[in-house]
Amino acid sequence: MRILLIGSDNAWRMEAAVERALKRAGHITKLIDDRRAKRLMGRGLTQLWAKSHARRFRPDFVFLSKCLALDPETVSEIIRDTPNAMWYHDPQWYRDLERPDIAHIAAIGRLARTFFVTGFDTEWRANGLTALFLPAAGDSGIKPVRHDATFGSDVAFIGTGYDADRAKILIRVSTGYNLRVWGQGWEKWKSSLNWTGRSVEKEQFAAVCSSSKIVLGINPARAAGGTSYTSDRTWMAILAGAFYLAEFTPGVASMLRDGEHCAFYSDANSCLNQIASYLGDATRRNEIKANGESFVRAHHTYDQRVANLLENRAFRNPL
Repeated sequence: MRILLIGSDNAWRMEAAVERALKRAGHITKLIDDRRAKRLMGRGLTQLWAKSHARRFRPDFVFLSKCLALDPETVSEIIRDTPNAMWYHDPQWYRDLERPDIAHIAAIGRLARTFFVTGFDTEWRANGLTALFLPAAGDSGIKPVRHDATFGSDVAFIGTGYDADRAKILIRVSTGYNLRVWGQGWEKWKSSLNWTGRSVEKEQFAAVCSSSKIVLGINPARAAGGTSYTSDRTWMAILAGAFYLAEFTPGVASMLRDGEHCAFYSDANSCLNQIASYLGDATRRNEIKANGESFVRAHHTYDQRVANLLENRAFRNPL
C-alpha cells in the first residue's frame, strides 16, 4: 500500500515512528512536514506544495497528524475518496475548542474517516468527531543501553515544565532522594529541583532510562479524568530499560500490571513510599524492568498500532 503521512519529519516524533513501522510492515511511504514547509515558503505556497506531493504520490491511504499548517480545504482535497485516519496524541485539550490551534485540529478531525485519540474519546465524540480510542505507543527501535553514570540518578523525570502540580510532586521527591529532571521549561522551579536544563532524545533518552534506578511518570493536571490516557513517554521509557513508576489511572492499570510491568502510585505520599520500597530492592526492580520491556515490545509499539490505523479498528487490550 502507498501511504502518505502529513506531520513532523523529526525522527524522534510520532509521525516518523509511524512511518518506520509502516515501512517494516512492507508499505511504501512518503512523509511530508507541513509546518516546516510553512516556515520555509509561507502558508499559501504550502497548500500548493502539499497538494502537489499528494497528486504525484497517489496514496492509497493518508495518515494525518495535526496539520496545523494546512487549510481544511487542502486536507479535504488530499483525502477525498482516499481511506484515511488522524491520530491526535494530546486529547486533554477537548475543552478548549475556542483556542485557534485546537479548533483547527478539531476541524481537520471532522474531515477524517476516524479521529483516533489517546484518551477522552467520549468527550471528543460529544464535540462531533468520530473519535476512537487508540493508546499512544513507543518506537520498537528504542532499546536499553549500557549504564552511564553521566545520566544516572536514583529517580529521574523526563518532561516539559509547564505544570505546577508536577513540580510540587517533584519538589517533594527531591527533598529525600537524588532526583534529576530532564526537559525544557523548568526555570520557575530551578532553585528547588536538580534540573539539568536540557532535553534528552534518542540515545540520551535511553541512557537516562537505563541508568536511573526509577523513572517517574506524572500526568499533567489537564489530563485529570482521562482514565485511559497515558503519554507515549510511558511506553518509550519502558522500552528504553526504565523501571517505571507511573501515576495510577484505571485505564493504564488495565494495560500494565502493577509489580509485573511497572509500578503505580496514587498520590504524593504513596509515590514517596513506592520510591523508598523499590530503591531498596534492586532485584525486584530489574525483574519488573525486564518483564515490562518484553510486554511493551510485544503489545505497545507502533508496529502493533498501524493495523488499527489502516483497518479503522478499535484497540483491543492484550490483557
